[in-house]
Amino acid sequence: MIDEHEWRSVAQVAKDGTFSAAARHLFVSQPSLSQCIKKLEDELGVQLFDRSQTPIVLTEEGRIYLEEAKKIEAVQRDLERRLADLTDLRTGSLTIGSSRTRSNYYLQKPLIEFHRRYPGIRLHVIEESVKELREAVQTGKADFALLYEPLDTKLFETIPLCDEHTLAAVPMNHPLAAAYEGKQVYPFPFISFTQFDGEPFIKLKKGRIMEPVFQELCAMTGCEPQVVFEASSIVQAAMLCANGMGITLVTDMLTENPEWVNRPFFFRLQEPLPARRLIAAYRRNAHISRAARAFLSVLRETSNR
Repeated sequence: MIDEHEWRSVAQVAKDGTFSAAARHLFVSQPSLSQCIKKLEDELGVQLFDRSQTPIVLTEEGRIYLEEAKKIEAVQRDLERRLADLTDLRTGSLTIGSSRTRSNYYLQKPLIEFHRRYPGIRLHVIEESVKELREAVQTGKADFALLYEPLDTKLFETIPLCDEHTLAAVPMNHPLAAAYEGKQVYPFPFISFTQFDGEPFIKLKKGRIMEPVFQELCAMTGCEPQVVFEASSIVQAAMLCANGMGITLVTDMLTENPEWVNRPFFFRLQEPLPARRLIAAYRRNAHISRAARAFLSVLRETSNR
């Protein structure tokens, strides 16, 4: 069996380019990490890294080792999942990949319900970037991850979960919400993005999914909100909005937040924006454990309530 500690050490050094930086990320000493890599190289009889340059890089042998190690790790995890299936969900583990936002607002109910039904299954949630979540699925670190379409169908198989829609969040004391006497109306009333021209606005930083949506709406309507802050997540943006800092864009996933102290007023947008399809993505041709299938069933149940 492949040693997970060893190949993840190689992967971290390759990612960071130095042993010192990798050691910090792995929470080990640099001498310990160097010894681990040197021992592995001696056992394999090859050099995994070209140390003649800075940052150091994988040799061809190192690249092949890391590529094959990830494949072996995925096979090993598949074996463990198949064997766990024989226990009829009495024991085993399940690892789900997710963003932090989705963990807080989408997974809480299904996690609690799944544990109530199958208390013997150990649950883990890993919160990473989209790129890292895809890798976690590919290496078998996660049984599946919550991602958006589209994905490479050569690498992933997917199960549709729900559609997320873009909403506008407005401070409850804003004049646009005052027409509704400061009380949320259901279904969410419609508003045009043009109403936000010149208004204080909290946009998302570049690289966040909602940032290009903001740019698209500006281009579509020709209006220019006054950007007063760039948030790192829609949760941060929504909280700042709720406390009166400005208007922002969110998804309907956030509207049922049970932790609101002050809550914003939510509008649907009149402008035609496509919904984003949330999916459970798993590695093509991988074994889907009974625990994963059971969790996905609970996820769909709780999403429809």
